[in-house]
Amino acid sequence: MLAAAGLALAGCSQQPQVSSAPQVMSVAESWQGVLPCADCEGIDTELTLVSSGMTGFGATYTLKQRYLGRDNERDVQTRTGDWVVTRGNQVDPQAVIYRLDPESDERCMSFQVIGNDRLRRLNCNGQPIDTTQNTELRHVAEPVQPASGTSAQSMPYQG
Repeated sequence: MLAAAGLALAGCSQQPQVSSAPQVMSVAESWQGVLPCADCEGIDTELTLVSSGMTGFGATYTLKQRYLGRDNERDVQTRTGDWVVTRGNQVDPQAVIYRLDPESDERCMSFQVIGNDRLRRLNCNGQPIDTTQNTELRHVAEPVQPASGTSAQSMPYQG
């Protein structure tokens, strides 16, 4: 009995090994759809937003667009950059808005979160675009994986 008690105490004295390296988890969300185009049949669009779960780490995006009905329809234009979340516009003061390249007026692009599964394209002033055409992207169940070295999981917006 004394031996059993000794073994039990010995087992309790072992400390779990804890890594001192910070753990950074990235969350990736992807949306797809065909947005309006002034001089083509539409712009096949895929937007992937990657954000870190830790303060001080950036949020990045990848935007892939293919112009439909053009001779170079196979060409995909890809752009990357930073994005931020802002709140409100003139139509909806509680709107959640994802603004791409917030430091650049030349590359302005914003999307309003609509429910858990859609983003609506906004104009450069963060206002809805006045059109009867589709300006929405739909959430993709399996997000595109972010760049190597980060782990991703799908975590829909809870609005």
